[in-house]
Amino acid sequence: MRDVVNLDAMIPREDFASEKGAAAGEKGKAEASKTDLSKGENFYLTLRKPDFQRETAAWSPEAICAFLKSFVEGELIPAVICWQSASRLTFVIDGAHRLSAVIGWLLDDYGAGPESIKLASNDIAPEQRKVHDKTQALINKTIGSYKDIQAEAANPGSNPKLTAAARSLGNAKIPLLWVPGNDPKKAERAFLTINQSAVQIDPTEFAILTSRSEPNAISSRVVVRNATGHRYWKDFSTKGQEDTVKLGKSVYAKLYSPPLDPPIRTGDLPIAGHGYGTETLPLIFDFVNIANNITVVDASKKSKTEIVKDTEKPDETRTLECLEKTEKLANRFTGRHESSLGLHPAVYFYALNGRHQPTAVLAVGALLMAIEEKKQFCDFARVRKDFEEFLINHKMFINQLTGRHGSMAKGFRPMKEYFYLVLSNFMEGKSEAEIEGVLGAHEKYHWLVKEKPVRTTQVKDFSRSVKNVAVLRTVLDTASICELCRARIDLKAMHVDHTLDKSKGGLGTAENARLLHPFCDSTYKPYLQRGK
Repeated sequence: MRDVVNLDAMIPREDFASEKGAAAGEKGKAEASKTDLSKGENFYLTLRKPDFQRETAAWSPEAICAFLKSFVEGELIPAVICWQSASRLTFVIDGAHRLSAVIGWLLDDYGAGPESIKLASNDIAPEQRKVHDKTQALINKTIGSYKDIQAEAANPGSNPKLTAAARSLGNAKIPLLWVPGNDPKKAERAFLTINQSAVQIDPTEFAILTSRSEPNAISSRVVVRNATGHRYWKDFSTKGQEDTVKLGKSVYAKLYSPPLDPPIRTGDLPIAGHGYGTETLPLIFDFVNIANNITVVDASKKSKTEIVKDTEKPDETRTLECLEKTEKLANRFTGRHESSLGLHPAVYFYALNGRHQPTAVLAVGALLMAIEEKKQFCDFARVRKDFEEFLINHKMFINQLTGRHGSMAKGFRPMKEYFYLVLSNFMEGKSEAEIEGVLGAHEKYHWLVKEKPVRTTQVKDFSRSVKNVAVLRTVLDTASICELCRARIDLKAMHVDHTLDKSKGGLGTAENARLLHPFCDSTYKPYLQRGK
């Protein structure tokens, strides 16, 4: 996954839908200098991003460094396009990354500095902090920090390596162009038109943009940023805002805790992989849609001729319902809620080489929704051990399905159908060998091949992939077992149960304790006790 730098805190967001007025759309200054972009300066104080605009988190550390080098050395920079509102705010229509890169450099903030910490309510994702540190080190080595260049300018010759930068920085400028007209909708249309060329809007981001006040769009943004950052739910009631934050943090924690820090050294893995990066928003948006029975559409194939619709303010009741259903599905995956199946991430969501498989997250989500609709969770628990052993023994099938059908929205349905076919055959009493035969004769799966590992005697050092294979093999071999269904159990999603029930005199001693999946404890055990 490509590193991206989060510069979203550099320019505040604001709704400009109500900014129509005779004074709007006038031209401002022709260029912005480092002084204009310094905190506390007049131009800086007027800068805003439209609240619908995508997150300013698409550039790599290398891209930011290259841009800043061009800025400092006075090279040609494409103009930033702005629109002036009736209240004299400067909305950035195109070029937020360019301005934010300079502001971030001036503030020494690449996603984990003072402004970012403030926006995130002091809750910065570890992955985001790591990219901040990487970017800071790269820029300081390649260009020099703004603080150091300032010191050289104040005391010429004190740092000869920065003399040229200190001299040229005074003339560094970013050209500005202005969208005319007093209608905010015209500025929105300009944003969409411009962003279909150059660095295009991510398809999922575009889908959210064109329905930005819908419950699934708001819910996705709440979860993706762990209920931090710009508060798209700020117009909710006080309790509605509190519930939104609580639900968003609950879902985020279940999907992204603990943070993924490769190479893999433990079986304590997050279900959804990296909690920060380019794949996070598409995964969460589709997960929210699956949880709410909203048709998941391959956003890359949607028409982009659609202009942002006029939208009402986000509906508090519907958004909270959407988040509650999303939490309900997340609870099925993991956690100690009584409905939790405590799915072991290494079984379902990671390839043998340690690579996270986001398509499998969506496929399993769809599978659990189908099992719930058919009221088959106890049947699932009955065959779970055999089903999961099949998945482990045939992990290469997941890679092959993704290769043929595509990832994420393109490929999760065929994968879910594969999961359900295997599961239903176990429910019917078939063995692993018999199910292999079913797949071999099936028109949709006959091409799946159980690959054999390739042996080599040439390479003496272990690659990261080989190390991950060894770690995950050990994780799977040594995982704790639910003492009821006999399937692997994720220790962050388990209950401690009395082997001999308290009602029958069982004591709270270590000898009488056993580990169960929460669902097995709350539902499957009573189901078996009833003899059904």
